[in-house]
Amino acid sequence: MRKVIGGAALALLAGMAVPAHAGPAGAEGADFIYLVEPGDTLIGLASRYMASEQGWRTLQRLNGVADPYRLVPGSRLRIPLSQIPEQAASARVVHVAGAVRANGRPVQAGMTLDETTRIETPAGGSVTLELPDRSRVTVPPATTLSVSRLRMFARSGLTDTVIRIEKGAADTRVAPQGGGVGRFELHTPMMVTGVRGTRYRVSADTAGSRSEVLEGRVGVSAARGARARPAAERAMTAAASVGAGYGIGVSAGGKLSQPVALLPAPALLPPADTVLGPSFEAVWQPVPGATAYRVLVARDAALSELVWTGTASGATATTARVDGLPEGTLYLSVSAIDKHQLTGHDAQAPVSVRLNPPAPFTQQPAADAVRYAEAVAFEWATVPSAARYELALAADSAFTRDAVVQAASEPAATQALVPGRWWWRVRSVDAAGRPGPWSDAVPFSVEPKPPVPTLQDDGGALHIGWPEGSGAGAGYRVQVSADAGFATLLADEHTTTNAIDLPRPAPGVYFIRVARAAPGVTPDPAAFSAPQRIEVNALLRDSQGGAIGSGDRPDGGGRIRLN
Repeated sequence: MRKVIGGAALALLAGMAVPAHAGPAGAEGADFIYLVEPGDTLIGLASRYMASEQGWRTLQRLNGVADPYRLVPGSRLRIPLSQIPEQAASARVVHVAGAVRANGRPVQAGMTLDETTRIETPAGGSVTLELPDRSRVTVPPATTLSVSRLRMFARSGLTDTVIRIEKGAADTRVAPQGGGVGRFELHTPMMVTGVRGTRYRVSADTAGSRSEVLEGRVGVSAARGARARPAAERAMTAAASVGAGYGIGVSAGGKLSQPVALLPAPALLPPADTVLGPSFEAVWQPVPGATAYRVLVARDAALSELVWTGTASGATATTARVDGLPEGTLYLSVSAIDKHQLTGHDAQAPVSVRLNPPAPFTQQPAADAVRYAEAVAFEWATVPSAARYELALAADSAFTRDAVVQAASEPAATQALVPGRWWWRVRSVDAAGRPGPWSDAVPFSVEPKPPVPTLQDDGGALHIGWPEGSGAGAGYRVQVSADAGFATLLADEHTTTNAIDLPRPAPGVYFIRVARAAPGVTPDPAAFSAPQRIEVNALLRDSQGGAIGSGDRPDGGGRIRLN
């Protein structure tokens, strides 16, 4: 496999052993570096990379080669970048999430971006670019970067890429097919990194810049000078060669730290085989030395197409709520962050997310509704792709206490429930018997059924009573009206017992209802019993004023019946 090396960092590796079969090896300053392979000649290399095979004379002079036909395998050969024909190249947007903008315009998957493009990702947004050699650059949320250079060597197809990160981060997977690169560098205001390998990360903020090497080797240089100056004009003040498994930082003052071993991957507790719905709880074991954890969810195992990113702060953090996920097979990644703000190795697990058939829209009971009945009716919207439904009820929002699941062929069901606080949710089931995600849990309450009043009329007062039941400690509210809608109240009284005497009204038809209620509290209309219709008859009295009886009651009193 051919190896790759970063531009400014290549000199740092000159004293290291290099493989005999190396080939394209990045750039150093104004030169492209090639590591000689067996059988290479100056004429052949000039023909492959330069404008003309006659360029072999320049190579001979620049590299001090005695015999142009006898090159030492593994030796470094400089080829001036100025003499390598290049052509414009473009990066293809392979994934985008959120309102990402390029040069101020919205970015969409499938677009091509050219040199000088400035990319901005919002909080919660990300974009992944693919270069012509299949290298991928994943730009996470809250990042601003510019593509300073994006070209290809005309004769070999190698890329020539320089990306400047103003703030934020980038995760790269360079030349995954192993053909090497002409140049691939990530610059921050305080750091220049060049690739030797395939995967590393770079981030920058007001505290400085950091780089973590996951595969291969990266040359890291601290830079000084005004931020507005081009990277090529900066003076290098320090440099280091960083291998896989290590990270390094440059402070805001330009001081390069020593390489630090990255924290190990956390022990990740894999989610359920199938996650029903767009969210789940990521859970892991704490890592000694961690101050926080980075949590990612991507569409691909290489984590180049992000769909969710987050940070769990605190050394003892062990969970993160992941939400807003699309349907399909996704990949969860959790990494520990150390005191240097270096992100360590990640633990990964595949996650299968199912969003279909979709959850029905819940209708009744609405959130925090109260039902005054022994049996509660539930309703939800029809889902065309559902063959049936499942209604779940529980005495807690986690659906662990007194939980019951009821099958329903229609978007409605009735369930007997004891008084108390309840939660309900519903989901669709397709024709193959596969359930979709649950709807959001809806809280509601069940109160005892309202008492039903009875009437005794002795001609002097209306004696109204009802059975005493649970929840009667606060007392009762009794209303009498001339109409069934209780718009015209003749009496509206509170009593602490299950009986009350009310003045006898003029003969006619009236309505009575009762509700459990505390003094001074106006009950919900649904808390009252169904209106009871009463007929108060005219009375005939004797000489002493006693009732003789009239109408169809021997005592001349009233009758009560359901409206």
